[in-house]
Amino acid sequence: MKNRIAIQTKGRIRDALLTLLKEEQNLGMITIAALSDEAGISRRTFYRYYASKEEILTTYITSLINEYIVELKQSRLEKFEDLVIFFFNFWTQYADELSVFQKAGLFSIIVETSNKVLPDLYPTVGAPWQIASKNQQDIVYAIRYGIGGFWNVLSQWLACDRENVSVPELSRMLLNAMNSAQES
Repeated sequence: MKNRIAIQTKGRIRDALLTLLKEEQNLGMITIAALSDEAGISRRTFYRYYASKEEILTTYITSLINEYIVELKQSRLEKFEDLVIFFFNFWTQYADELSVFQKAGLFSIIVETSNKVLPDLYPTVGAPWQIASKNQQDIVYAIRYGIGGFWNVLSQWLACDRENVSVPELSRMLLNAMNSAQES
Protein backbone atom coordinates (compact mmCIF):
# COMPACT_ATOMS: atom_id res chain seq x y z
CA MET A 1 0.00 0.00 0.00
CA LYS A 2 2.79 2.42 0.94
CA ASN A 3 4.61 1.69 -2.34
CA ARG A 4 1.43 2.36 -4.34
CA ILE A 5 0.99 5.72 -2.61
CA ALA A 6 4.63 6.62 -3.33
CA ILE A 7 4.18 5.74 -7.03
CA GLN A 8 1.01 7.82 -7.21
CA THR A 9 2.64 10.77 -5.47
CA LYS A 10 5.66 10.66 -7.79
CA GLY A 11 3.28 10.52 -10.76
CA ARG A 12 1.39 13.58 -9.49
CA ILE A 13 4.66 15.46 -9.05
CA ARG A 14 5.81 14.52 -12.56
CA ASP A 15 2.44 15.51 -14.05
CA ALA A 16 2.50 18.79 -12.12
CA LEU A 17 5.95 19.59 -13.50
CA LEU A 18 4.81 18.84 -17.06
CA THR A 19 1.76 21.07 -16.57
CA LEU A 20 3.84 23.93 -15.21
CA LEU A 21 6.42 23.52 -17.98
CA LYS A 22 3.62 23.82 -20.56
CA GLU A 23 2.56 27.08 -18.93
CA GLU A 24 5.95 28.55 -18.02
CA GLN A 25 8.26 26.88 -20.56
CA ASN A 26 11.13 27.62 -18.20
CA LEU A 27 12.22 25.21 -15.50
CA GLY A 28 14.06 27.95 -13.62
CA MET A 29 10.87 29.96 -13.16
CA ILE A 30 9.02 27.06 -11.54
CA THR A 31 9.31 27.07 -7.76
CA ILE A 32 9.11 24.02 -5.56
CA ALA A 33 6.18 25.71 -3.80
CA ALA A 34 4.29 26.11 -7.10
CA LEU A 35 5.15 22.54 -8.10
CA SER A 36 3.99 21.20 -4.73
CA ASP A 37 0.76 23.20 -4.95
CA GLU A 38 0.07 21.92 -8.46
CA ALA A 39 0.70 18.33 -7.28
CA GLY A 40 -1.48 18.81 -4.19
CA ILE A 41 1.32 17.97 -1.76
CA SER A 42 3.47 19.80 0.76
CA ARG A 43 7.01 20.97 0.02
CA ARG A 44 8.16 18.52 2.65
CA THR A 45 6.51 15.68 0.75
CA PHE A 46 8.17 16.88 -2.45
CA TYR A 47 11.61 16.67 -0.83
CA ARG A 48 10.81 13.22 0.51
CA TYR A 49 10.74 11.99 -3.08
CA TYR A 50 13.01 14.35 -5.03
CA ALA A 51 16.02 16.52 -4.33
CA SER A 52 15.36 18.85 -7.29
CA LYS A 53 13.14 19.56 -10.28
CA GLU A 54 15.85 18.16 -12.55
CA GLU A 55 15.71 14.85 -10.68
CA ILE A 56 12.03 14.53 -11.63
CA LEU A 57 12.99 14.85 -15.29
CA THR A 58 15.90 12.42 -15.18
CA THR A 59 13.87 9.88 -13.21
CA TYR A 60 11.02 10.10 -15.70
CA ILE A 61 13.33 9.91 -18.72
CA THR A 62 15.23 6.96 -17.21
CA SER A 63 11.95 5.11 -16.66
CA LEU A 64 10.99 5.73 -20.31
CA ILE A 65 14.40 4.53 -21.50
CA ASN A 66 14.03 1.38 -19.40
CA GLU A 67 10.56 0.81 -20.90
CA TYR A 68 12.07 1.34 -24.36
CA ILE A 69 14.74 -1.30 -23.70
CA VAL A 70 12.18 -3.81 -22.37
CA GLU A 71 10.04 -3.38 -25.49
CA LEU A 72 13.12 -3.46 -27.71
CA LYS A 73 14.17 -6.81 -26.22
CA GLN A 74 10.67 -8.22 -26.69
CA SER A 75 10.56 -7.08 -30.31
CA ARG A 76 13.59 -9.16 -31.35
CA LEU A 77 14.41 -6.89 -34.26
CA GLU A 78 16.48 -8.60 -36.93
CA LYS A 79 17.70 -5.65 -38.99
CA PHE A 80 18.97 -2.18 -38.17
CA GLU A 81 16.18 -0.77 -40.35
CA ASP A 82 13.70 -2.35 -37.95
CA LEU A 83 15.41 -0.53 -35.07
CA VAL A 84 14.98 2.84 -36.80
CA ILE A 85 11.25 2.24 -37.25
CA PHE A 86 10.93 0.89 -33.70
CA PHE A 87 12.74 3.91 -32.21
CA PHE A 88 10.45 6.45 -33.83
CA ASN A 89 7.29 4.43 -33.19
CA PHE A 90 8.18 4.07 -29.51
CA TRP A 91 9.21 7.66 -28.80
CA THR A 92 6.49 9.38 -30.79
CA GLN A 93 3.91 7.95 -28.41
CA TYR A 94 5.46 10.44 -25.94
CA ALA A 95 5.55 13.27 -28.48
CA ASP A 96 3.48 15.63 -26.31
CA GLU A 97 5.79 15.26 -23.30
CA LEU A 98 8.91 15.44 -25.47
CA SER A 99 7.59 18.62 -27.09
CA VAL A 100 7.13 20.17 -23.65
CA PHE A 101 10.76 19.34 -22.80
CA GLN A 102 11.88 20.72 -26.14
CA LYS A 103 9.97 24.00 -25.82
CA ALA A 104 11.35 24.41 -22.31
CA GLY A 105 14.92 23.95 -23.59
CA LEU A 106 15.29 20.65 -21.74
CA PHE A 107 15.74 18.25 -24.64
CA SER A 108 19.44 17.95 -23.86
CA ILE A 109 18.50 16.23 -20.58
CA ILE A 110 17.01 13.40 -22.63
CA VAL A 111 20.22 13.01 -24.61
CA GLU A 112 22.41 13.25 -21.48
CA THR A 113 20.30 10.68 -19.64
CA SER A 114 20.38 8.37 -22.67
CA ASN A 115 24.17 8.73 -22.79
CA LYS A 116 24.42 7.69 -19.12
CA VAL A 117 21.91 4.84 -19.12
CA LEU A 118 22.18 3.13 -22.51
CA PRO A 119 25.82 1.90 -22.46
CA ASP A 120 24.99 -0.41 -19.54
CA LEU A 121 21.74 -1.58 -21.14
CA TYR A 122 23.12 -2.08 -24.67
CA PRO A 123 24.67 -5.52 -24.05
CA THR A 124 21.39 -6.81 -22.63
CA VAL A 125 19.53 -6.33 -25.92
CA GLY A 126 21.36 -9.05 -27.85
CA ALA A 127 20.23 -8.06 -31.34
CA PRO A 128 21.94 -9.12 -34.59
CA TRP A 129 22.41 -5.48 -35.69
CA GLN A 130 24.53 -4.55 -32.68
CA ILE A 131 28.25 -3.89 -33.13
CA ALA A 132 30.36 -6.99 -32.72
CA SER A 133 33.05 -5.39 -30.57
CA LYS A 134 33.36 -6.36 -26.92
CA ASN A 135 35.40 -3.22 -26.29
CA GLN A 136 33.37 -0.91 -24.01
CA GLN A 137 34.88 2.19 -25.62
CA ASP A 138 33.72 1.03 -29.09
CA ILE A 139 30.24 0.43 -27.69
CA VAL A 140 30.07 3.83 -25.97
CA TYR A 141 31.06 5.69 -29.14
CA ALA A 142 28.63 3.70 -31.29
CA ILE A 143 25.81 4.32 -28.83
CA ARG A 144 26.56 8.04 -28.58
CA TYR A 145 26.61 8.28 -32.36
CA GLY A 146 23.22 6.60 -32.56
CA ILE A 147 21.74 8.57 -29.68
CA GLY A 148 22.83 11.87 -31.16
CA GLY A 149 21.49 11.02 -34.58
CA PHE A 150 18.16 9.56 -33.52
CA TRP A 151 17.38 12.23 -30.94
CA ASN A 152 18.37 15.07 -33.27
CA VAL A 153 16.12 13.70 -36.00
CA LEU A 154 13.27 13.28 -33.52
CA SER A 155 13.85 16.80 -32.19
CA GLN A 156 13.67 18.25 -35.71
CA TRP A 157 10.48 16.32 -36.41
CA LEU A 158 8.85 17.52 -33.17
CA ALA A 159 9.79 21.14 -33.82
CA CYS A 160 8.97 21.37 -37.51
CA ASP A 161 7.30 18.39 -39.14
CA ARG A 162 5.15 16.61 -36.58
CA GLU A 163 1.92 17.62 -38.32
CA ASN A 164 3.17 17.04 -41.88
CA VAL A 165 5.42 13.96 -41.77
CA SER A 166 4.19 10.59 -40.55
CA VAL A 167 6.37 8.33 -38.42
CA PRO A 168 6.77 5.76 -41.25
CA GLU A 169 7.76 8.59 -43.61
CA LEU A 170 10.25 9.93 -41.05
CA SER A 171 11.79 6.46 -40.70
CA ARG A 172 11.98 6.08 -44.47
CA MET A 173 13.67 9.48 -44.89
CA LEU A 174 16.34 8.63 -42.32
CA LEU A 175 16.94 5.16 -43.76
CA ASN A 176 17.24 6.62 -47.28
CA ALA A 177 19.78 9.17 -46.04
CA MET A 178 21.77 6.47 -44.26
CA ASN A 179 21.72 4.20 -47.30
CA SER A 180 22.81 7.06 -49.58
CA ALA A 181 25.72 7.85 -47.27
CA GLN A 182 26.74 4.19 -47.18
CA GLU A 183 26.71 3.94 -50.98
CA SER A 184 28.95 7.01 -51.42
